[in-house]
Amino acid sequence: MVAGGEDCLWYVDKNGSWHPGFDCEFYTFCCGTCHQRYCCRDPLRLITERQQRHCLAFSPKTIAGIASAVVLFIAIVTTIVCCFMCSCCYLYQRRQHLRTPLQGPEIPLSSYPPAAPMAPFPVDPKAGPAPPQPGFTPMAMYPPSAPAAQYPLYPSGPPVYNPTAPPPYVPAQPSYPGA
Repeated sequence: MVAGGEDCLWYVDKNGSWHPGFDCEFYTFCCGTCHQRYCCRDPLRLITERQQRHCLAFSPKTIAGIASAVVLFIAIVTTIVCCFMCSCCYLYQRRQHLRTPLQGPEIPLSSYPPAAPMAPFPVDPKAGPAPPQPGFTPMAMYPPSAPAAQYPLYPSGPPVYNPTAPPPYVPAQPSYPGA
């Protein structure tokens, strides 16, 4: 059974024009479609407030607005990600420039002799010492041998508990007169 007094909510017609909501008189109710509304007494043409809200929520303009917002968001995020990953983009080049350390002019160290060039092939240790390079003074390969320092041997593992051992040293406490 339909009760009278159903109100027509605001709506947008097929031309895109906005129409404000209006109240229907007693024993009349809102009739019509999503794009055209009027008051009538015919229950077969009734459009309830719930159906009217459904028209607003799923109107083509609402769906188009939501879809365009989602597409725009995805496009912006994709552009930013691509710009950080594409070598031709300004943001990528700036990020790479900030990652590399600053390189200044080289300052020659004149007090040190130039480094020896690397050997073109591995040197066999059994072949003996290599001849000195020109411009270098030969030095002893190893320091002069000295007797090795003898360190006391410690037992491996934790110390063993010995109940007959004396207690550890405890310094004597000063005694105060009258205490």
